[in-house]
Amino acid sequence: MLKPILPSREESHTLIYVTEGSYKTKIGFKDYTITPGKIVILQAGAVFSTGKIAANVKGFTCHFHPNILVGKFGNRSLILDFDFLNTGNHPIIDVTPHSKLAIQNIFERLLIEFKSDSVPNPNIVHSYLYTLLTELQILFGQNKVGSQSASYQITSQFKLLVHEKVKENFKVADFAKIMNMSPNHLNKSVKSITSKSASKIIEETKLIEIKFLLYQSSLSISEIAYKMGYLDPSYFTRFFRKCENMSPTKFRALIEKS
Repeated sequence: MLKPILPSREESHTLIYVTEGSYKTKIGFKDYTITPGKIVILQAGAVFSTGKIAANVKGFTCHFHPNILVGKFGNRSLILDFDFLNTGNHPIIDVTPHSKLAIQNIFERLLIEFKSDSVPNPNIVHSYLYTLLTELQILFGQNKVGSQSASYQITSQFKLLVHEKVKENFKVADFAKIMNMSPNHLNKSVKSITSKSASKIIEETKLIEIKFLLYQSSLSISEIAYKMGYLDPSYFTRFFRKCENMSPTKFRALIEKS
């Protein structure tokens, strides 16, 4: 964690618990300063980056694939029980003084297991990881405001669907149909929680994915357009220019220069 990270995306989840120092990270479109007592949740599929990190940062990093609990508990949907791992949910959890010792002990126990000369015991890893995720789910429930409201649940489901369908040219009405509600109700619910329209959420999610492809792939602009569901590359370019005030070609050139 001592070097900057360009916009990246993993197929696995990453938990970062800072115990000393601080650093800045960007997850999606939002910037965060991570200080002691905070846990960053880099959800699988989320685009993130970090700037320069101070040398005095200390803590723990736990990196795991969403399927890790399947073998032990035989339930692939188990991981979905932990709301904070769902893309679109708030990625920072504040550790309370009451839970600090328990959470740090779990991280330290997992670290001991992976530092040992022998192969890590899967039973220990599964059990401690499940306990850690359960502790974080409790904290997540305490941290979030209005999380039990119908609007919050609708918004969470909507964000998850937008992430899953990001490469399809879905509109608000398409998502409303999937969710069995009117576009107006969906938009009102999303706006009450995020202060943004449903179409704005779709636009931002698509833009993040496009930027990721411009950063990390060698696909041509036309190939990226088709991959993102645009049959007309010129329309794709107009969309990007409207959001970034420059063409995707110029944006990629700036990345290469930097």
